Amino acid sequence: MSIARAIAVRSEQRISGNQEFIGQGLSNIIGAFFSSYAASGSFNRSGVNYEAGARTPLASVFASGFLVLVLLLVAPLAAYLPTAAMAGILFLVAWGLIDFHHIHSIWHTSKAETVILAVTLVGTLFNLEMGIFMGVFLSLVMYLYRSSKPEIIPVVPAAEEGAYHFVRARGRAECPQLRIVRVNGPIYFGAANYVQQALQEIDENNPLQKSVLIAAASMSYVDVAGAEVLAQEARRRRRLGGGLYFYRTSRSVHDFLRQGGYDHEIGEGAFFPVMTNVIGALYWTLDPDVCRACRVKVFRECHGKLLPDGFRRQRLMLATDGSEFSHAPTEIAVALARKFGVTLDVVTAVEAEADHERAQARLATAVREGLVAGVDCEEIIRYGKQPVKEIVAATIAATTNILIIGRRPLRGDIKERVIGDVARQFLVQAPSHVLIAGWQARMWTSRIVFATDGSDFSDTVLELATQIAKTTATPVTILAVTGGGTSRQDAESDVGHKAGLMKLEGVSAETLVVDGSPGPAITKAALELGADLIIIGNRRRKVSPVVDHVIGHLSCAVLVVNAAERGALPAE
Repeated sequence: MSIARAIAVRSEQRISGNQEFIGQGLSNIIGAFFSSYAASGSFNRSGVNYEAGARTPLASVFASGFLVLVLLLVAPLAAYLPTAAMAGILFLVAWGLIDFHHIHSIWHTSKAETVILAVTLVGTLFNLEMGIFMGVFLSLVMYLYRSSKPEIIPVVPAAEEGAYHFVRARGRAECPQLRIVRVNGPIYFGAANYVQQALQEIDENNPLQKSVLIAAASMSYVDVAGAEVLAQEARRRRRLGGGLYFYRTSRSVHDFLRQGGYDHEIGEGAFFPVMTNVIGALYWTLDPDVCRACRVKVFRECHGKLLPDGFRRQRLMLATDGSEFSHAPTEIAVALARKFGVTLDVVTAVEAEADHERAQARLATAVREGLVAGVDCEEIIRYGKQPVKEIVAATIAATTNILIIGRRPLRGDIKERVIGDVARQFLVQAPSHVLIAGWQARMWTSRIVFATDGSDFSDTVLELATQIAKTTATPVTILAVTGGGTSRQDAESDVGHKAGLMKLEGVSAETLVVDGSPGPAITKAALELGADLIIIGNRRRKVSPVVDHVIGHLSCAVLVVNAAERGALPAE
């Protein structure tokens, strides 16, 4: 076979090992009945034949016939042929069969194969068969060594729109929670330990990466030992709070895992076929608290409006005039942005571009505080003679969720009982929710009061209140005011239901039902409870008397949740 392969390399022919062994075996079996010599391939005669231009097995038949003629007719003359001359011919033929090109290529390409080549060469000088066996044995050892360490490559989703494949990470940002790797090679008994160790090192190096997705298109084979390792790893990751998932597993591998019952241990929902939006499915299994503070945003879903827990991804904007009364809203805005883990947009409005330096000075204080707190700030300067209109346009352009504004001290006249003209304009015109922080307001740490009227819109307010309370780890009192057509039984049922929903999200929630007029009742309860944040809804495109009263009589921060159907002024 070695001779045949050496000739085949030179002649560019295809060798069938099975047919070669069948032919050699049959010739020796039949020859045994006629006292024939045991036959085998001859390197010398094959080489001479090839150098002489032989192309088919018929050349050997003619060579045998000519040999008979030589023995019968000119055998006495052959006796005078020098043995050295015959040896020289054989050496010249053998020299021509040495493939110096491939030897040179192996030497510069693979050191491991160079060692195999050298061992085989040295071995054949002492014993031809043992040299060949040593080469085959070393080749098998090298194959087992390489296959025992399949290539495990970190990958990320392709950036092309509508793409379902993955590309090498190569320095690209990876998800801090979900590690995606491609396994190139089989997972059999020799590679099982290596794969298990590689998967365990993922969460050892980054404890947040509790979930792993294996792009398994190149995972060609899995045996029982490999399946046991995968099942064990899946169970371990479930205990950590994550999971082990597979994308594009071959039919043979999937059938093997299903036949052995390993798909149940791994999880039947852990296998995703080709052309499946696997990231879109796994996004909802991630930890929303980590996503909330994540700045990488690797997946397309990370740029959506919802976090994995279904809450909205907040975008905050601070409107500042740079005065001393903007300190409180700045402090709250920076702290809230830090809790949410988002960039804080800081906006101010001046009349003309000539006032650009003054605008930058206004923003500098907020940006500096953000830098100290580790919050990235995006500076926005708007030019126009109507500051409110310009800031509202900025909220529209930035798709702001919560606009944070300040409120000057009360002046002592009749207007001290109302929220003020500027704040009123923001509440009416801004499409976002508005958080009003007076000069005495502070970041809430004690208690949040969430005022509900039992309407369908109050469920929207509940969602935002739950998210803020959960993110800031602040207890909540859900307050309902009876009267004006609302019975006490209905109010108690409403606040109890909302408290139950909050508790499911891990929020400490209490309920309180009081009688009286809504505005004064909410104000009184907030003061008695020592609340430092009031959350109240405003579903109309005007400021309700309740909102007006609460903001006008309390010094703490008040978050007014506006209804989306109110619409917004067009951006200019």
